[in-house]
Amino acid sequence: MKTDDTYSEYMFNFVDTICKRFGPRYSCSQAEKDANLWIKDELDKFCDETFIDEFETHPGLYPIGIFKIFRLFGAISFIFMPLVFPWPILSAVCIFVALFIFFTELFLMKEWISFLFKKGTSSNAWGIIKPTGETKFRIIFEGHTDSAIQMKIASFDKKPPILTVILGFYFLVHTIIFSFVKFFGLLNGSIATPPQWWIFSWTIADWIYFIPFIILYPLFLKAVGGFLGDTVVLGANDNLSDSATAAAIGKYLSQNRPRNVEVWCGSQGSEEVGDKGAKAFVKKYGEMGKLDDCYSVVLDSAGAGTEIFIIHKDTMHRATHSMEIIERFQKAHDIYQEEDPDALKCGVGRILLGSSDACRYAHAGYKTVCIIVMDGALNKPRHWHSIHDTPENLEKKVLKEMLETCLNFVEIVDQEYD
Repeated sequence: MKTDDTYSEYMFNFVDTICKRFGPRYSCSQAEKDANLWIKDELDKFCDETFIDEFETHPGLYPIGIFKIFRLFGAISFIFMPLVFPWPILSAVCIFVALFIFFTELFLMKEWISFLFKKGTSSNAWGIIKPTGETKFRIIFEGHTDSAIQMKIASFDKKPPILTVILGFYFLVHTIIFSFVKFFGLLNGSIATPPQWWIFSWTIADWIYFIPFIILYPLFLKAVGGFLGDTVVLGANDNLSDSATAAAIGKYLSQNRPRNVEVWCGSQGSEEVGDKGAKAFVKKYGEMGKLDDCYSVVLDSAGAGTEIFIIHKDTMHRATHSMEIIERFQKAHDIYQEEDPDALKCGVGRILLGSSDACRYAHAGYKTVCIIVMDGALNKPRHWHSIHDTPENLEKKVLKEMLETCLNFVEIVDQEYD
């Protein structure tokens, strides 16, 4: 083992101090800013260089704003159904607009509707550990400072409410189908022209549409509402545990320096609102050439769970991560497991939903990976986006394992440049 219990205590106290001193830290808030200033002051104690980078973003857009707009268009879509020809087609138009915004903003992160949301200032905090010799390579370790708004649908303890989500979102399909049925039925005469009352007309299509509507519409509102919330969580595991791990890496390496590898350890801002801190970081330091000969390791929820999961493919944001890094990280974990047979299992695979800062590096063509600790029974991070994501629910053994594995990883890469 490379570290003793003082490092586990250091990481826990790092998280505990930020949570108690600054509380929840939503993107662009004063709490996020103050927490990053505190992290920089902490990195000042052992790093050779430290810095804060500020950037502007729209914290209300992703993902909360996207879901609100999606819910709005879905919620009003039905009002066109009982109208006279040709207005029922607007029900389908509303759904298509909602789906277009949802896909292009949530999955493609186009930000073309960002003008609808207030702009704010966020920041990233970084420290650098220099090697004893010439810098031949660079490794970046990062967590993120900001915390998320509670996502109630993700706070399940046993099984997710799959049926509610399926039926809720079927409402959209249901509306599209009967919007077309009524529109084209009235157009070609296959539906008899009904009596009209001002702008309203009621057909057999309306009966078939509105009877299931009684059940489907509330489920739609409930399903989308599950992705919305007002409470900003503490975010001890997601993701202060990883910022603490990055800081501990720097603390250890300041006394046990690599020979060839420069190590950056930091905490990004605004990850929970679309990886905006990483976007700003990659743009700035990519243009400076700092990411060319470099591995970027994005740590996620490293403070609790039952298994380490290395993400090779991020399906949601169409990002493929580096097998070079994955192979070396697996080797680093094997070394740790030889010393601790009770170590967490370590697997590799893809995620369908959810993402991380790593996608920003991958999209720009840089070598990156995301390492996340999962709760195997729930197939998600422990207390993800939950009000229960507090320091008290961290596991010091998991923190230690992630730290030691990362240090092994640095040593493996460093030896390759001897």
